[in-house]
Amino acid sequence: MVDKKIKANIDKAITDVEKTSSSELVAVITGKSSEYGIISIMTASITTLLLAIGILFFYNDINALDLVEIQVVFFVVLSTVLNVPYIQYLLVPKKLLRERASAKAKESFLILGLHETSNDQAVMLFVSKFEHYVEIVVDSGISKKLSNDIWQNIVDRFTADVKEDDFERGYERAIKAIGEILKKEFPKKDKVSNEIPNHLIEI
Repeated sequence: MVDKKIKANIDKAITDVEKTSSSELVAVITGKSSEYGIISIMTASITTLLLAIGILFFYNDINALDLVEIQVVFFVVLSTVLNVPYIQYLLVPKKLLRERASAKAKESFLILGLHETSNDQAVMLFVSKFEHYVEIVVDSGISKKLSNDIWQNIVDRFTADVKEDDFERGYERAIKAIGEILKKEFPKKDKVSNEIPNHLIEI
């Protein structure tokens, strides 16, 4: 999903942040948080049914076999078109896209064991490219001290960058902004060890 050069730059940015903060910063990216094929199929099915009704209304003497053939061809073509990623993105309700991506972010945080760090200070920057979704998930040690609102400006700016296909600049800028907050609120302590690899995780 990510060019090697871009990935190397992101890995370096994460390492630089952790040199100045006791927190663990993790960057995660996924191509798609969920599958939406059922929506494409349902839309194609309903449209095909409406087509059949329209044909019968205007051509009530049409042969039944001919009608079935028209429906099958129309359904296959339409369902294929509606599964094209760009078209599917426009088709799926934005609320559903956000809900599925947010659920994937929280699931990823748990699967990666980020809730089990020794100081409860893990921060995950999550990006789902298909949904154009960005979320910052933090562990209890962070949330007890900082309100979620503090991350919103970073999320909003990065989301805009993702929508404009300026992924690299957006990711690096977001990591830098997170790093400034962590450096101030959770400065580096000598005895803090690096528990999680400093590289972009693709899932």
